[in-house]
Amino acid sequence: MKIPQNKIFKLMKTKAGAPPGTLINTFAQTSVHESTRLISVSDDSNQDIIIEDFEKLPSRLWPEATNWLIFTGLGDIDKLEHLGSVFQINPLIIEDILNAEHLPKAEETDEFLFFVIKILTRNTETDSFETNHVCFLLGKRFIITFLQRNTSLFDNFIKRIKTVKESPHHYTHDYILYQLIDIIVDHYYLLFNQTDEKLEEIEEILMSDQSADMTSMIQQQKRELNFIRRNILPVAEAVRILLKIESAFIKKHNRTFFNDIADHLQHLLSATDNYRETITSLYELQMMNYSNRMNNVMKSLTIIATIFIPLTLITGIYGMNFTYMPELSLRWSYPAVLIFIVAGGIAMYLYMRQKKWF
Repeated sequence: MKIPQNKIFKLMKTKAGAPPGTLINTFAQTSVHESTRLISVSDDSNQDIIIEDFEKLPSRLWPEATNWLIFTGLGDIDKLEHLGSVFQINPLIIEDILNAEHLPKAEETDEFLFFVIKILTRNTETDSFETNHVCFLLGKRFIITFLQRNTSLFDNFIKRIKTVKESPHHYTHDYILYQLIDIIVDHYYLLFNQTDEKLEEIEEILMSDQSADMTSMIQQQKRELNFIRRNILPVAEAVRILLKIESAFIKKHNRTFFNDIADHLQHLLSATDNYRETITSLYELQMMNYSNRMNNVMKSLTIIATIFIPLTLITGIYGMNFTYMPELSLRWSYPAVLIFIVAGGIAMYLYMRQKKWF
């Protein structure tokens, strides 16, 4: 679950005036350390083990093989610091890993390539979005994935990479980084498909039922779309920077794959612009339905008033208390006036129907 924004600010305020690299754990109340998993793959074998003692971790890395470490749960700052000391990770990087609100970014040092991204998932019970803070640390002998909490998003890829006969030698650390980012970006497409379905549903309701009030749903879709865009835009910028700096950690023949991710992200950003136009059109359609309903009400009231105004005039005339009104003494005057009133009302009604005013 996401930490409330005011809680984040309260936690981060304690850092004011502290030296750079001071660790503030924004996951302390929402995440616990679950496991540290090491997956090593070579051309003819693989290992998948849980690491308990970080001191022995460097010796468990296979030489001349792909080593992928998955650190799940960022609530234990001591374990994260311990892992950082084993791999000599800069405290500033550890600080970014522990910052739940850190925007996606790409950064390269002499020892590592650091990449931050968010996994976005929709909570079906609350119909709201949740974020999973994910960081990738690419070194020369390994790649480390830091997960805010466990996710099944990478399970199929783990099965595929562990199947030796399907794991060619090109499963290098930078290629794994590409695969993991690509899986997350592909997951963004699922969110857009859900958004597309909801917008189509809203449009169908508005077109079929002018009395439907979909304003709250339209506003919700607008908020969700803005939330998705705020998380995708920095990822696109991070990938662009990754390609621009010509990272030494990414092999030349694998750069094409990252270009493909950049294309996908650009397509998603273009889709957000299209969806924003669709939401604007739906809002205008909702306002038009409101206007049409109001016009129908006003038309009905106008027709009723138009029919009764002359009838009211007649009854008003004969309601005046003049002493001398000759027709009042006639026996047939009362039924004659009633017949005239009814006939006049019917005539005006038929005239309006003929003109198709209603």
